[in-house]
Amino acid sequence: MIITAASPTDAKTLAELHRVCRQKAMPWLPELHSPEEDLRYFETRVLPVETVLIAWEGGHAAGFVSLHQGWLNHLYVAPDCWRLGFGTRLLEAARSDLSYLQLWVFQRNARARHFYTTHGFCEFEATDGRYNEERVPDLR
Repeated sequence: MIITAASPTDAKTLAELHRVCRQKAMPWLPELHSPEEDLRYFETRVLPVETVLIAWEGGHAAGFVSLHQGWLNHLYVAPDCWRLGFGTRLLEAARSDLSYLQLWVFQRNARARHFYTTHGFCEFEATDGRYNEERVPDLR
């Protein structure tokens, strides 16, 4: 596994991986955006502003993490790479220069909640989802 900083040319890879991971890990989430909208989101809102790291295995993107101002905004690992250490390595790389990191996770996402708890995160706040785009209960 190699972890590299993302570049603007990685937007399509990130958007596709984001979509596949969300569909597989959280099939209960409403699908609010088209693939084209996902691509624009990564091109215009994520890559220009956030620190994005990509884990590569055998020339393919196995996962990515994005951070901005102490917030972990995205951590996705390709389904065929789950439970192989990619998420841990991406999280470690993300935390390497930070003293504090927080995130939001959907309450129903038991796999992610377990992952974050195992890596030292604790639940601080629960909401009914009224402030997230999906309107699904979440945790900070």
